[in-house]
Order: sequence, then C-alpha cells, then structure tokens
Amino acid sequence: MKKRLVPDFDLAFVSPSESLGFTIWSTTNLWQRRIKEKLDPHGITHVQFLLLSSLAALNIDANRSITQRMVSVHSRCDKMMVSKVLRTLEEKRLILRKDHVSDTRSKSLLITTKGMDLLKRATPDFLLAESAFFESLGKKEKSFSKRVRKINKLNNKEEVSDENDSDSNDD
Repeated sequence: MKKRLVPDFDLAFVSPSESLGFTIWSTTNLWQRRIKEKLDPHGITHVQFLLLSSLAALNIDANRSITQRMVSVHSRCDKMMVSKVLRTLEEKRLILRKDHVSDTRSKSLLITTKGMDLLKRATPDFLLAESAFFESLGKKEKSFSKRVRKINKLNNKEEVSDENDSDSNDD
C-alpha cells in the first residue's frame, strides 16, 4: 500500500470556505441556480435572457441600428459567446438579423414580437428571484452592490466605462 502524502508546504486553505474567491464562486453558482429555476419555465437560459434584455435596453434609443458588438459591450459578455447565443435566439425566432444600413460587415439586430413577449413574461420572474436572493442584505444591498462593482472594475482591465457607474469615489 502506498503511503498517504501529506503536504509539507502551506496550503492555500484547509477548507474552501476560508477562500473569499471560493465563497464568491459558490454564491454565484447558487444565484445562477435560483435564476435558472425561474427562467426554465419560459424556455430561456440566463445568458439568453441577459442578451435579450441588453438588446431591449439598447433599443430604447430607436434611432440607431443595434449591432452584435453593441450587445457584447452592453452585456459585458465575450463577443464569440454573444454571437453563438444570438444565433440561438434567432433560431428561436426571438430576434431578427438584418443587413446593417451603413456597415456591410455587420447585421442589425431586432427583437421580434415573440421575443419581446417572452421578455415581458420572464422579467418579473427574474426580478423576483433576484430580489428574493439578495433580500437578506436589506438596506446594505446598495452598498454591497457598489463594492462588488468596484472589485469588478478594478480587476477587469477590459471593462468598458459605464456612465451610470458612480463608484469612482468609493472607499
């Protein structure tokens, strides 16, 4: 029988719960499961919901064509993943891709009536799940959210500045 190896160096942690990164990862997974439970009945994944929501938000300014790149920047998602998910949304007939008016390399994205109806039905369930998940923070939710955004911003060199982000003066 082989002898059991015992580390002769300092471990990063003895229990994963000692790692803040693990705790954040674990919490994120739990949050995603709760969101999934609410979105599954609508036949849409969390990422599909996020991109459809981003496209809807970008469509508030109806005087411009919305491109895949714009959705990628707005949602802060990898452009290759966005491309793949948008194809799926198109196959589900939730969005349309049309030739861009001025850029022949790009497509303009439009939400279909079916896509807008799905988003209208799914959004309250998403918001309910999110609210229930974070309700234990109570009045500290806004402060917690600012701190998490600050961590994200400081550690993400590719972060696109958000004009609504007022974290610059946070401690």
